Amino acid sequence: MTATVRSGQPNGTASGFLSTIVREPLNRRPAVCPVPPETAVALSSPHNTIAGLIAVAEVETLGGRTAVNLPALTVRVSEMLDALEAVAGKAARERVRFELDPAIARIVEGWPSVFDNTRALRLGLRPDADVISIIRRFVNDQAVPLVGA
Repeated sequence: MTATVRSGQPNGTASGFLSTIVREPLNRRPAVCPVPPETAVALSSPHNTIAGLIAVAEVETLGGRTAVNLPALTVRVSEMLDALEAVAGKAARERVRFELDPAIARIVEGWPSVFDNTRALRLGLRPDADVISIIRRFVNDQAVPLVGA
């Protein structure tokens, strides 16, 4: 699962583009998506990810194994861009261009996009409602102005 949308500057990590394709257009900058639009990924907002890590750390016993898959949304990159457009308009979405990077695409397509998160659900953790809510939270947290986006 990848925490998206992260603040800061674009970075060279294989998952970094998932934040870049939202964050940069919101800030009126172009972004490159290195994977096809139909690529499915597992996402969680930074807020939900941190809340999940804290909740798991505070559990007295997890019983048996200590690994817990935090809840995540499974979405396609195209759905992320649909959500970007819904929040910030067509101009924001048009700032994203697709330039396939076979190395990044191979890495990302090798990641599972669906996880068994029943242990996390039993702890009361839930995934974000949808990608639109993740983007809106980022906009609000970062005070990104959307006028004329």
